[in-house]
Formats: sequence, C-alpha cells, structure tokens
Amino acid sequence: MDDFNRALIFKSVVEQGSMAAAARFMNVSPSVVTKRIAELEQSLGVQLLRRTTRRISVTEAGDNFYNRMTFLHGQWQSLLDETESLGQEPKGILSIAAPPPVLNRVLVPVLDGFLDQYQKIEIELQSVSYEELPRAAADLSLARKLDNFDSGAFIGRSLCRYHNQLFTSPDYIAHMGVPEQLSDLVDHACLVFESQSHEAKWRFEHGQEVSVHGRLVSNNTEALIAAALRGQGIAYIPEIIIRDEVQRGDLVPVLKELTSRPFEMWAYYQQLDFVPLKLRALLEYLAQQWR
Repeated sequence: MDDFNRALIFKSVVEQGSMAAAARFMNVSPSVVTKRIAELEQSLGVQLLRRTTRRISVTEAGDNFYNRMTFLHGQWQSLLDETESLGQEPKGILSIAAPPPVLNRVLVPVLDGFLDQYQKIEIELQSVSYEELPRAAADLSLARKLDNFDSGAFIGRSLCRYHNQLFTSPDYIAHMGVPEQLSDLVDHACLVFESQSHEAKWRFEHGQEVSVHGRLVSNNTEALIAAALRGQGIAYIPEIIIRDEVQRGDLVPVLKELTSRPFEMWAYYQQLDFVPLKLRALLEYLAQQWR
C-alpha cells in the first residue's frame, strides 16, 4: 500500500474520531488501521496521533497533515468528478455543513426541488457550530458571512441577504398588546438571545437601539422560536428562518419599520482547480431559491 492510501486511512481516523470507528467505516479490522497508521508515521518520520487507552488526539504535525490531505483528496475527487461529468448529468454525494438553524430551517425546505431536479445526487447534512466553519470535510459550508475570514484554501460566495426583525404570536398580542414605537419594547417581554444575561441591547439598521429585558433567555434559536410561538414574548430573528410560521400566521411582525443591518448568507467550498458539476448545480440552485 502506498502512502497516499495510508493517508486516506489517517484522514478517516481523524474524521471518525477513533481507529475502531474508522475501521468500521472502512469495513476493515482495527488491526489493519493501526498497522497502516504506524507505517505512515514511520514513512514520514513524525508522530501524527497521540494514543491513550481512552482516546486519540491529533499532534500539531498531524493536524497540518490532515488539513493538507483533505485539500489534496478534494483535488483528487475533483479530477474524478470532472472526468466523469463530461457530457453527463450531475451525480454523486454532496456533503453540506451548516449551523442547525440554517440547516433545518433554511436549507432543508428548499432541497425537495433540488433532489427532484437532480435524481442522481445524494445529500449528506452535517450539523456544526458557526465556529467550526468552513468545514474541510464537507463539500459545502453554509452560514452567515464569516467575520474576518481569510483563507487561501476556500472560496466564499454570497447567496442572499437578510435582516433580523421583530416577531411574536397573535396570542401574545391579544394579551399584551402591540408595541407602537421603539421605546415601548422596554415594557414588553423580549426573548433574548444570550447565554448569561437577561439584559440585551437591540440595534437596528438606521442607528436606533433599545435596551430590553427578557425573563426568558437562551443561546438556542429553536428555543426562542418555540417561546415566541407559545406567546411568551417578542423575538428579534431573521424571517428567513421562520418563513413557514409567518406564512401560517403563527408568528406576525411588529414594528415592521425596524430591521437590523443586512446580513449575508455565504457558501464556502474548497479552492479547487475544477468545481465538481454536482456542487456547481447546487450553488446555482440555492442562489436562485434565495435571490
């Protein structure tokens, strides 16, 4: 076995989290994986993995090797895809990584049409935190535009713009009334997206701001949406993630003139000499859906 194939085994160990899991994933015995990793380390003259009785971790050399190997494997897969796709329709497995709200509420609702249009493409969804993006192990990463992102290994592309707005339920309005102006929010139950404090400052696009207090706070978007649906307060969230609830009338906007500064949804994918046809098809489809 050559070092490239041993490196693929190492890549699988890192992504699966253990040698045993990688062995199950590749349908080989754990001893084969252990032997190939040892051969690779001996060939390179460096230790790639730290082993204990409970877990493995990646050394600094291993981390660098994994990132470069992921890039090279992407280039290799790109070459295969380019050759196979000439004159053919898009096909293959597409892995997409995104934070849960984007994955569940923005991406999944539009995938039906894509899968209907491209019958030979399969989708693999990876739920990750914003801080983990862009993800080298995914074909495509989706998220709000990453702050201070600068990498020669990835390409970023803007797909759409969106704003935060104020939403609540008809039940809340029936019991607590409608805020007529910005300052009224001080006297309303506001659903605060924070991890520690019940106080928050909501800022809007044209410089307006207000300090609000929430008896219910969370760092989980789904929890805030659930609370808003139950009439527990006013949420300051993007309409793009609650379109179904708004269309059904379960959530309604208040103080419509107040919106946040614009945000952008970006797609990130590896810098490849050839962008696979299946990925190009998805990018164009999402751009049309969210235009």
